[in-house]
Amino acid sequence: MGMDVFGKQPISETGKYFRNNVWWWHPLWSFCECAADDLIPEDNSGHENSGWGLDACQSAQLATRLETLLECGVVRGYSEARTAALAAQPDQDCAICAGTGKRKAVPQMGAGDQPCNGCDSSGQVRPWSANYPFDEDNVREFAAFLRDCGGFEIC
Repeated sequence: MGMDVFGKQPISETGKYFRNNVWWWHPLWSFCECAADDLIPEDNSGHENSGWGLDACQSAQLATRLETLLECGVVRGYSEARTAALAAQPDQDCAICAGTGKRKAVPQMGAGDQPCNGCDSSGQVRPWSANYPFDEDNVREFAAFLRDCGGFEIC
């Protein structure tokens, strides 16, 4: 599943469309919410495909904010700190095999005698949050979209 973000009145090809899968979108939008809590309402629907978005003025202001944060190194620092925090999280027991590396016959879950398809047979998996990446390039691409979109809708 992905988040398709459409420009309302794009002034360039860059401003017509921006897409992230949900893994990339949620950390990006969460960063935007924190970086621009004065522009993005607390009750926004930015994590949904509901057609919510910002107008042209707000989009341009968010673009400026993100560009400034990119230029001064805040985005890089945030990305590095986030990556380190995710890497430091301990592995968790696999829910499919109950941490044993062997599972019950499909569709059952729990310890069994069949190879587990939910882990690497170690019985351990990375925390779910580790599946959500964040990096400067994605922020840069979104800022470029925002600069030229003329407002946007998330569909």
